[in-house]
Amino acid sequence: MERGQNLVLSILGALVAAVLGAVLWTVVGVSTEREVGYVALGVGALTGFAVQLLARKRTSRVHQIIAVIASIIGVLLGKYLLFAYIGNDGMDGMFDSYTINMFQKMSGDIFDAMDILFLALAVIPAWKIAAPKAAQAVQAGSQTPVE
Repeated sequence: MERGQNLVLSILGALVAAVLGAVLWTVVGVSTEREVGYVALGVGALTGFAVQLLARKRTSRVHQIIAVIASIIGVLLGKYLLFAYIGNDGMDGMFDSYTINMFQKMSGDIFDAMDILFLALAVIPAWKIAAPKAAQAVQAGSQTPVE
């Protein structure tokens, strides 16, 4: 049963980290009036660390996938929150049906090639940080896995 709890906690933690990352994305976007790639790295790192922490550093490929999916959710949610904040001149109406419909209708204008880079910048640290510790030790050039 511990493995099941481990996964549930990892999923919840990764989603909380994704939401925090999305809020960070929005704050930086509103403050700088642009999307910043470093924030995507932060979203991925947050989700990877959350998974690693809540799995008590006993991760598997499943945990890496959880971190990656959460990092993608974080970036996409960040883009939505930034759109909604700018479109509504603040937080009022961020989640009303009009804003959601406008986001869907304008998605072709909102998303561009740079977003592929942002997603990659989020996915890579999420995958690497959530990697099983033995795999990280081998990647770092160590001959003996570290537990």
